[in-house]
Amino acid sequence: MLAIPVASAGAATKVVTMGPSAKDAKTINKIGAAAGGLTDVNDFFPHGTTIHVGDSVSFRPDGFHTVNLLARGGSPLPLIVPTGQTISGVLDAAGNPFWFNGRPALGFNPALLASNLGKRVTYNGSKAVESGLPLSAKPKPMVVKFTKAGTYTYFCNVHAGMKGVVTVKAASKSIPSAAADRKARAAQVKRDIAIAKGLPSIAPPANTVHVGSAGKDGVEFFGMVPSTTTVPVGTTLTFAMTSPSREVHTATFGPGNPLTEPTSYLGQIEAGNNDPRELLPSDPPGTIASLTPTLHGNGFWNAGAMDTVAATPLPSSNAVTFSQAGTYTFYCLIHPFMKGTVVVQ
Repeated sequence: MLAIPVASAGAATKVVTMGPSAKDAKTINKIGAAAGGLTDVNDFFPHGTTIHVGDSVSFRPDGFHTVNLLARGGSPLPLIVPTGQTISGVLDAAGNPFWFNGRPALGFNPALLASNLGKRVTYNGSKAVESGLPLSAKPKPMVVKFTKAGTYTYFCNVHAGMKGVVTVKAASKSIPSAAADRKARAAQVKRDIAIAKGLPSIAPPANTVHVGSAGKDGVEFFGMVPSTTTVPVGTTLTFAMTSPSREVHTATFGPGNPLTEPTSYLGQIEAGNNDPRELLPSDPPGTIASLTPTLHGNGFWNAGAMDTVAATPLPSSNAVTFSQAGTYTFYCLIHPFMKGTVVVQ
């Protein structure tokens, strides 16, 4: 299972996929599809890679992920940052200003727009290397040549907690063979499939809806749990992320399906560029709004972007009171295929 290359063998390149490979993703996605969502894994495959000094790793985009190799003592680039602008003039459907007018605007980090995908770069630990976001239709790998022995942890900027390790050894040291790497990757996929199968059935506490369901090792179910909740009038429901999720989700009520109706109210918010109505709660933090079909003029309520990471300004949950009978549909505006229903009687 181990191979010691001879000096004449030359530099080699190993492949790490950013997320499961397309073939493995199909198998993993089907598990969640049976429960009305999908399942995926926010991890690198294989999670750990060992190479020789002078060898390269081809980081292949197989999902919406990045690779951030840090400078010594550095930290991963954050996904959401202040834009330097102030929010102003954002009104609800009734013509009233939202609470966040006058507050600093948040947006996706522009530093992640500069791309090294499709390029060859070198890395020795002294200067950070960032792949950038895979925004093209068919993004190409970033190939990184490692020129100094050591153990290097790298991160995905989109999914906090998603990381992998490259161990770089001297040419005289043994490293795993290609067969051993394939075996490790297969074991990782098998483990993740077993975790994924249990996620849709994890019941939340009373009066709580899980926005997604997370397991160990970056395995995530993209769906609302439960998909339908029935409560009496006057019930307060909490919409919560689950630990140890590496995702960012919203729980958003309002007119329109953001996935199929792009001109609807929710469709326009979802399609907007850093729209504060998507990233920020619709009502001031610490308050519990009363949801009816006329809230904010059209039944709009948004939990805002949520995650489970203490280092970010995002909350991990939000709550709203259902004050009128009816059927209320909600979505994640970041993953608009995630849909749930609250029936109020």
